[in-house]
Amino acid sequence: MIENLFQLILITPFVWVLILAIIYFVNVKVPEYVLSETVKFYSLLMAIMSFSLFVMCWSMSPTVVLLDYKNWIEVGDYEFKVRFIVDLLGSTYALLSSVLIGIIFRFSRNYLHKEDGYFRFIFLLSMLLFGLLIVSFARSLDLIFVGWELVGTTSVLLISYFYFQPQPVRHALKAIISYRLCDMGILAAAAWAHHYLHSTDYTLMPSLLGHGHGGNALFFIGLFIIWASLAKSGQLPMSSWLPTAMEGPTPSSAIFYGALSVHLGPFLLLRMHDYFTHFPSLLWLIGIIGAVSAVYATLVGRTRSDAKTMLAYATISQVGIIWIEIALGFTNFALFHMVAHASLRTWQFLRSSSIIQDFFENPMVHQNEEIKRSLSLEKLFSKNMKKAIFVHALHGFHLDFINQKIINAFFYPAKFYILLEKKWMNWNNEMLKKLIGKG
Repeated sequence: MIENLFQLILITPFVWVLILAIIYFVNVKVPEYVLSETVKFYSLLMAIMSFSLFVMCWSMSPTVVLLDYKNWIEVGDYEFKVRFIVDLLGSTYALLSSVLIGIIFRFSRNYLHKEDGYFRFIFLLSMLLFGLLIVSFARSLDLIFVGWELVGTTSVLLISYFYFQPQPVRHALKAIISYRLCDMGILAAAAWAHHYLHSTDYTLMPSLLGHGHGGNALFFIGLFIIWASLAKSGQLPMSSWLPTAMEGPTPSSAIFYGALSVHLGPFLLLRMHDYFTHFPSLLWLIGIIGAVSAVYATLVGRTRSDAKTMLAYATISQVGIIWIEIALGFTNFALFHMVAHASLRTWQFLRSSSIIQDFFENPMVHQNEEIKRSLSLEKLFSKNMKKAIFVHALHGFHLDFINQKIINAFFYPAKFYILLEKKWMNWNNEMLKKLIGKG
C-alpha cells in the first residue's frame, strides 16, 4: 500500500510536467482559466496524497521502507541504482512541498493574472515540485543529484523570469555560478564514496565506515556534503547571491528563498547526520558555519530598507540557526524548525507587497509610543564600534565584492574567446580584401 502510494506521488508530477512540456512544444494556447482550474485540482491531489503518505510514515515511525528498482546505468563495476527511502523525514518534506506549492499556485492565479509568462511560471513550479520529491525520497547521492539540479535549474530560470531586463539575467547568472560551485560537492562526495565505500546509499554509508579504506578520505566525503549544502542554504561564504535573487516574482521568491529551496541544505545534512556523527569535527564545522552566517545575516539585514531583502537576510539567519541545531544533534527539533520557518516565510514573502498597508493598519502607528527592547546586545558596544559595524554591514562586509571577483573569473575564458574570434574575423576580412584587390 505505501509503495503504491509513493509511486503515485512520484509519477503524478512527472506526467503533469510532461503534459505541460508537450503543450508548450506543440504551441497550444491554453486559456488561463482552464490552466488555473487544472492546476488547482492537481495541487489538491498532490496535497492529499502527500498527507496520506505522511500519516502512514508517522504511524510506523521509526520504521522506514527501502525501495530498490532496476539499474539505469551499468558501466564496469559501476551501477546507477534507483533507490528510494520512504520515512518520516522525507514524507514531512514532501508534504511541506506539496502544500506550500499549492498555496503559491493559488496565490499566483491573481498575482500573475494575464502575465505573458504565466504558463512558463506554472511549468517551472511544477518541475520544482518534481525535483523536491526526488530529493525528499532519494536514497543515494547519485539520485539526489538529479532532483538537486532540477531545483537549481528552475530557481535560476525564475530569477530571470523578466528576462527582457538586464538586471534579473545578471542576478540569475550569479545564482547559477554559485550553485555550480557548490553542486560539485555532491559529485565529489559521490565519486569518493563509490571509490572508498563502494556505495552512496545513506542507510549503508555509516555502517561501511569501519570496512572502508582511505582513512582521511572518508572525512572528505562529509566535507564535500557540507560544501554542497552551502549555496542552496545561502550560508557563508555563499550568501551574497540569495538577496539578489529577489528579482523574480514574489511567489517564486516565497517558495524558493523563503520556504523550500533554501531548506534543501539542512535537509541534506539531516539525511547524512548519521554519517557526520562518526566525525565530530564535521559537526563542529556545521555549527560554526551556521553561527557565523546567522550573525552576519542579522547585522547586514538590519541595514536594508526593502522588505524582500530584509526577509532574505532573516531567512539566512534562521537557516544558520537550523545548522546549529543539526550540529548539536537536535535533528527532530531542526525538522520542526524547518517546517515552521518555511511556513512563516512563505506568508511573509507573499505579504511583503502589502507591508505599507499593514503598517498603517497597525494600531501602534501614530500613537507616539516608543517601543524599547528589553534586551539588546548593542549596549555592549561603544558608539564608535557601532558605527564601524554599521558601515561594514551596510556594505555586506564586502562579501559581495569578493564573490563578484570569483564570478567574473568564469567570464574571462568567454571574453578571451570573443576577443580571439574578433581578431580572426578581422584577419579574414583583411585577407579577403587583399585577394579581391589582386583579382
